Amino acid sequence: MVKRLLKTILTLIVVCVFIGCATSEVSNVKKNTLRVGVTPNYPPIIFKQGNNIVGAEADLAVMLAKELRRNVQFVQLAWDTQIPALLDGRIDIIMSGMTVTKAREIRIAFTDSYLKSGLVAAIRATDAGKYASKEDILKSSSTVAGVKDTTSQAFVERNFPNAARRTFFSKASDGSFELTRRSIDIFINDAPSIIWLVSENEADIAGVWEPLNEEYLAWGVRKDDEALRMEVNSIIGRWKEDGTLNSVLLRWLPEQYFKRIYH
Repeated sequence: MVKRLLKTILTLIVVCVFIGCATSEVSNVKKNTLRVGVTPNYPPIIFKQGNNIVGAEADLAVMLAKELRRNVQFVQLAWDTQIPALLDGRIDIIMSGMTVTKAREIRIAFTDSYLKSGLVAAIRATDAGKYASKEDILKSSSTVAGVKDTTSQAFVERNFPNAARRTFFSKASDGSFELTRRSIDIFINDAPSIIWLVSENEADIAGVWEPLNEEYLAWGVRKDDEALRMEVNSIIGRWKEDGTLNSVLLRWLPEQYFKRIYH
């Protein structure tokens, strides 16, 4: 009886030690990995080519993890689950073309911005004379579109009272498709997205490059993770000073369009 009891106790000790070691290994993996939340449907910022996640923020995420001496892990999420995943601790940082807004700042903290941006309009190339300025766009009574659940949707809903119709797509590529098939007349989205669409469809689509507003793209972290935010801000500051940031952005944004918006 005593031998059996001792054997049971020893077994429990071994199990506890094993569980403790396994928990420690999992904890170390998490500590040494930067889990990056991405919604890869926003070229050229973050998107997929085949099975690979690519884009300006993908490159920056890899570089950031290296600076932090961590491995990078991309965690693919639906756009509307990014902030809940961050708050639940499933990811460490959101790097997915997120615009800084007051509403988002209630729930999460943002790093310093890596790109000053704004919303701009894409139109059919044949309509370039009709929509020559920001004012022409805003007073339009045409059909206007944006991207669902983003700042472009909010902007279109607030600023186009005369629009014949307002509609919203799940991804930016739908905007260029619907422009060419003439189901919409104006497509509003973040400047990097419009630059990419125009560069891919120059024969059919043109950009009206005067920004409709001013926005800042940054990375989201938990409010209680101030140490990470400060580390990332230091890295962003260094990248801005030494030209690293611009060189990455110009890798993905055609220079002739990038300079029209940002320089």
